[in-house]
Amino acid sequence: MSVDAIQQLAKAEEQADEMLNEVKEQARKDQQESDKRIARFQEEQDENEEKRKQEIREKFDEEFRSIKEPLFDQTQKDVEQLQTISPEMREKALGIIINKVVNEYGN
Repeated sequence: MSVDAIQQLAKAEEQADEMLNEVKEQARKDQQESDKRIARFQEEQDENEEKRKQEIREKFDEEFRSIKEPLFDQTQKDVEQLQTISPEMREKALGIIINKVVNEYGN
């Protein structure tokens, strides 16, 4: 081989190495960018999931309140009504209950 051919071959190998290094560097940058995009996407998904969970919690809280409040109000009314019963009426009612239990379930 002539010196000129050897020099051209060496130069071609050097250019090939440079191109390979450039391609490797570009692949590394592309991978980093891809990793960043994936991380951002995952964060967005996590945020969306948390928002959905919060919306569901709020919906169930509202449904629970809509069920609980009327029951609580009715219970309060019942308690107030029962508190107005005189002690004599309570004693009479208690006697009736005791007699009924003893007559039906007693000896």
